Amino acid sequence: MHEDVKTEREKRKKIRQRKKMRSTIVAITLLIVIMTVGVVNAQTQGYEVFYQGHSLGFVRTMGVFDSAVEQLEAGLRKSYNNDAITLGNGFELAQGRVENPMNLETCNQVLLNSGIELYVNGAIILIDNQEIGALASLDEAQSLIKTYENLYPNANNIRTIETTIPLADTKDFGTILSHIKGMNK
Repeated sequence: MHEDVKTEREKRKKIRQRKKMRSTIVAITLLIVIMTVGVVNAQTQGYEVFYQGHSLGFVRTMGVFDSAVEQLEAGLRKSYNNDAITLGNGFELAQGRVENPMNLETCNQVLLNSGIELYVNGAIILIDNQEIGALASLDEAQSLIKTYENLYPNANNIRTIETTIPLADTKDFGTILSHIKGMNK
């Protein structure tokens, strides 16, 4: 009987070892799968950039997109000599898998070539609550009002409304002043 007990113990010991080995193999396999998914997911996560519903491409981080927008706006402000120019609204960044991400230079080029509307913090000129035109800056608008009041001291009520407007809708100082002169003939 002593021999049967010894055999039974060895048999149970082998069963415990097999269970331990199986659970170790399962744990290691699970760990490898989780790590692989994590690495692949981390390498392919990023953002798809949309402007008014149209995809412009992919960026790895929001920082790339933000930097591209800042650089583009700075260049536009310099070329238009106006510190109030901004890119149009309508951007959306959707998280997703990135297949071919844009770097900063590429993102700048895509934004520049996408026909994105430019906006400016300007002013609308009103005479007797009738819109005359829009200028690209409040300073220009105030200068126009002074010129108007000097030319027509007893003229109609002129005022401005400061607002964000598309740059394409603005006119220059001379054009609006000519329009006003034409109205007062």
